[in-house]
Amino acid sequence: MAAGSQAGPVPPIGGFFELHEPLGAVAGPRVLEALTDGRPFAAFANARSAFAALAAVFPNATLWLPAFLCVDLIDAAFRDRVRFYPVEDGFGPNLAAVEASAQADDLVLLVAYFGLPIGRRARDFARRRTDLRIVEDRCQALGPGLGPCSGYALYSPRKLLGVADGGVLVAPEGRPPPQPTVAADAEALWRAPLLRRADPRGADNARWHAANQAKEAAMRAGPEAITARSLAILAEASMAGLAGPRLANWRTLDARLRPWSALPPEPQAPPLGYVLKLPAEVRDRLLKALHAERIFAAVHWSKIAAPEAAFPREAAWTRELITLPCDHRYCEAEMTRIADRVLEVLR
Repeated sequence: MAAGSQAGPVPPIGGFFELHEPLGAVAGPRVLEALTDGRPFAAFANARSAFAALAAVFPNATLWLPAFLCVDLIDAAFRDRVRFYPVEDGFGPNLAAVEASAQADDLVLLVAYFGLPIGRRARDFARRRTDLRIVEDRCQALGPGLGPCSGYALYSPRKLLGVADGGVLVAPEGRPPPQPTVAADAEALWRAPLLRRADPRGADNARWHAANQAKEAAMRAGPEAITARSLAILAEASMAGLAGPRLANWRTLDARLRPWSALPPEPQAPPLGYVLKLPAEVRDRLLKALHAERIFAAVHWSKIAAPEAAFPREAAWTRELITLPCDHRYCEAEMTRIADRVLEVLR
């Protein structure tokens, strides 16, 4: 039956995660085990809180951040210490300014954009500049990053599976990370994921979407810990159960949408989503068409943290990129639905 018939609306694809459901007996490490890799860690309510806590530990350090970065990561407490560096086409960091000007004990953030590896040059830089504190932002990535001796890693698991909150800061061996000190409001954080779980066909989409928007608006950088429910899910959920379907779905989309892809044909890791790079006016038209079909593609990001005039390439990406969902909740049928609609607009 068509959308709006007695069978109800076509189920939505994408958007924030409902409460994570166990995927059955899947072998391999659990999510928390894979992210922390046996290293000391702290689990805050969100990634911006974890990063702000780390920045506070080093109050005299300059914070070197990529220009293509979500504005929400930057807190007022350390904004005056931030310097930006460019990001090249292909989303690799241009670290020339950092190499020339960073002082010992400065903090350098390297971002694994869309879940891709940060690249050989960035890894070589991290291993060479042992005088700097390296943080790998893996908020869009599955699995470990630089390794146990290379620096800190930052994760935001609510972007990858159905937990209401979480910002996991993994530290190098022998460097205990700063810890959260108060409990978060679990009822407020879990309201939207539970509402969406109770509405699998999205008949009450407006209600759970509004609840999630309210939750996001209330997010802040603070001392709150991850909720017990989220931490328990991370300790039990299978990493392979998330990564395998995501990569398979990405490849299904890639077989039909490769001419518009912003990512390489062999991503080497499960990407956050299928990222298209389009002229701004086409991107906006596609985004509108997909949302009309209840395909909730995302924009990363609508605004960057760096001054747009100083970083025009990174600013342009906010108008050109669109991320199609391809996570473990879906299979080939949903990917076909997405690709069909995208091609209708782009051809």
